Amino acid sequence: MNSKIKSILSNEFVKNVFSLFTGNALAQSISLVSIPILTRMYTPEEFGAVALFIGMVNVFSIASNGRYDMAIVLPKRNGQAFHLLIGSIAITLIFSIISLLIVLLFFNRLTGMFEAHIYKKIIWLLPLCIFLLGSHKSLTYWFNRSRSFRLIGVNRVIQNAGQTGVRLCREMFSNGHWGQVVGFIAGEVLSWGTMVVQLFRREFWRFKYLSIKTTFKSFREYFNFPLYLMPMGILNTFSTYLLVFALSLITSSALVGHYERAWRVINFPLSLISSSFGSVFYEKMNRTANRRRFYVYSYFGNLCLALLILFPIAFWGEAIFCFVLGNDWAVAGRISRFILPLTIFSFATQCVSTVFSIIKKNQLLLIWQIVYLVLAIGWIVFAREFDVYFLLKIYSLGGAFMYILLAYIGFINIEKTDFNKSIVSSC
Repeated sequence: MNSKIKSILSNEFVKNVFSLFTGNALAQSISLVSIPILTRMYTPEEFGAVALFIGMVNVFSIASNGRYDMAIVLPKRNGQAFHLLIGSIAITLIFSIISLLIVLLFFNRLTGMFEAHIYKKIIWLLPLCIFLLGSHKSLTYWFNRSRSFRLIGVNRVIQNAGQTGVRLCREMFSNGHWGQVVGFIAGEVLSWGTMVVQLFRREFWRFKYLSIKTTFKSFREYFNFPLYLMPMGILNTFSTYLLVFALSLITSSALVGHYERAWRVINFPLSLISSSFGSVFYEKMNRTANRRRFYVYSYFGNLCLALLILFPIAFWGEAIFCFVLGNDWAVAGRISRFILPLTIFSFATQCVSTVFSIIKKNQLLLIWQIVYLVLAIGWIVFAREFDVYFLLKIYSLGGAFMYILLAYIGFINIEKTDFNKSIVSSC
């Protein structure tokens, strides 16, 4: 038994996951401790208005680097991977400049879409946030490639500490909207700056070997990433924030705030696992010999974890939220119960969904994402005539089914890929 435990603990995959998990645990514990304080300092309306802004930032940041960030871990040579890193950051910068021009040209039309007047001011921060998030993703994949998992974990601690620290200084700001937004940006700046400093310290010598020709050659080689993964990533992130966008149009910012806190709290423990597991899974899956078994173990392991962690919410959601967040958040507790199915199955599937990139079947993921988004919009249009809780129930159950289907599609295509490889090797 002891030798078995030692064997597990000495396993490279387990050690890498644990390195990220430790950093993420500390980072998430900072945010976790602050949640009961922040919900008593900020109103549901303030949470709801800023959730809409952060949703837009996340959607656009996915498109900003053409999803070349995910290709960084794949080349055999570090030189080519470095060209992809710098090239993806350059694309992000260009995208951010274009977004600034769009804000300048269509300012009144863009700000007129939103209920809160604060958007007339914070929309100018959109290009900056897009650049920070987009380039940060590229840097994270570079350090993931070099297996600097401890650095990634420390970086997340810095990010969460920066965001939480600024948001706790509520009295410094004229209103809660600014406290939320400035906190978000502060965390991103600190995290981004830390990674840039480490990149220059470790890889500065590579800059003199950069070649535009090599960069474009690498872009052509991995062109399926912007062709399939970029629209898929946009659709996936848009789907994640679809209820925030939809509820912002059909209900009040306060209800959006309740939904945002419900989604944030029940995803909190899961994101601690997924951010650690997902990074290592992508790198390990690219090297492992028995992909099918690793995929199945990973999926059902994460599914069981989600069921175990979120079990109390199903029965005592309102009581837990009122006790932790305050009496004003009972609505968020009720909402959390309705979105449990979607949360559990999306977590289990998303932890292993990068397998489509590894087996070069990104087009399947794109097709699934399009179908899912169309169905999700249909569920919202159908259920909006009823109360919000019915809408959430339909949306959650339908989404859970779609994620189960995606997990099955992934397994089937791993089998096909491995079968084709075995035929080629036998010939």
